[in-house]
Amino acid sequence: MQSSQTMKAPFFATVLSLVPWIVLEIEKLIENLDITTCLAIFGVVFVGALYFIHVIALCYGTFHLHKVNEPDAALPGVSIIKPIMGTDENLETNLTSFFTADYHQFELLFCFHSPQDDAVPVVKALIERYPDVDAIIFFQEHEVGFNPKINNMNAAYMGAKYPLIMISDSTIFTRPDGILDLAKRIMSEEKLGLITQIPYCMDRVGKANCFEQVFFGTSHAKIYLAGNFLGFNCPTGMSSIFKKAALEECGGMAAFKDYMAEDYFFGKNLAARGYKSGISNQPALQNSASTTFTSFANRVGRWAKLRIAMMPQVILVEPLQDCFPAGIIMALSVHYLFDITIPMLFVIHFFFWISMDYMIMRVLQNGPLTLPLIQFFGFWLFRELSSAVIFIKALMTPSVRWRNNIFHVRWGGKIRDRISV
Repeated sequence: MQSSQTMKAPFFATVLSLVPWIVLEIEKLIENLDITTCLAIFGVVFVGALYFIHVIALCYGTFHLHKVNEPDAALPGVSIIKPIMGTDENLETNLTSFFTADYHQFELLFCFHSPQDDAVPVVKALIERYPDVDAIIFFQEHEVGFNPKINNMNAAYMGAKYPLIMISDSTIFTRPDGILDLAKRIMSEEKLGLITQIPYCMDRVGKANCFEQVFFGTSHAKIYLAGNFLGFNCPTGMSSIFKKAALEECGGMAAFKDYMAEDYFFGKNLAARGYKSGISNQPALQNSASTTFTSFANRVGRWAKLRIAMMPQVILVEPLQDCFPAGIIMALSVHYLFDITIPMLFVIHFFFWISMDYMIMRVLQNGPLTLPLIQFFGFWLFRELSSAVIFIKALMTPSVRWRNNIFHVRWGGKIRDRISV
């Protein structure tokens, strides 16, 4: 005990010796408060908030994700809407994971724009292979609005027989208890109206697939994890579940027919009626076989265009929230305020940022990464350096291209018109 107290004494003495210096530095700041000083203080606060987002994401992900779920026959049935357009070599694997899901009551509602879609035979073969699974195919009869995904899904939504509606893209692979996890989470509170699976990726070979996994495991994951912890509206339409009765209060699925990012507006309208959103305990496992660097850049660029249209204020913030711009802001701000060398500040910032991203991705992975550390570093660096290019391109070409259509979106997120190409 005496040894412990002896060790504590120098530590507290050191801390106390810093107090006069801190007070003196604060007094100097107040005395020399000008526009440049205010900007430097703002820079420290802004980047400090980004550090805080990292910490929240890591802690929330560690304690929230990958919980084990026990079966519960009292949970309501789930209608799973699967919008499909085209096929790839992983489609059968992804769909099979839903046919074999371990949940006591669900139906699979497959939605196609046309009977000529290449994926129709794949789905029909699976329905024949699993005759005990309640599965129906829907073909789009007419358009209800500009949004092609709503047009595709609306008939299945209208025909869904269960009180819980799950929307799951064709590229999603589910674990056996994935449906159970979503159902249990949304039924845990009466006012929970929407639960999203945070997007992540299956382990796949290929540089573009690995790059996509690093993106969804780092910069994308920390925003979703921290945003959900802080109560922000950030759902994703690739894998989510909602209470049908809650969405009916908003006018049903057709009420969102002219909004491009229907998932965001699901959450926004539910929140306006007192419902809460959240994330499940399991990530959504994307498993597309056709990812390329070009398709990834187009996808992320499309999301950036929608964010700019829905929330124009992101134009001022988003370009500055990546590692290198934030590091420059913090290094210059702290150097100006406290005269600490810029290179040392930037190196500390860099290693903090990449270390936190690496740990957050391990949380999403629920264990060691399959990527070697040097590959993680390379893909992470490429993502950080390319994000500004993608964002600038999104600003310069605001029209949104999705599948065979070009959309012009008004401020606020509503589609102004659509051109087929």
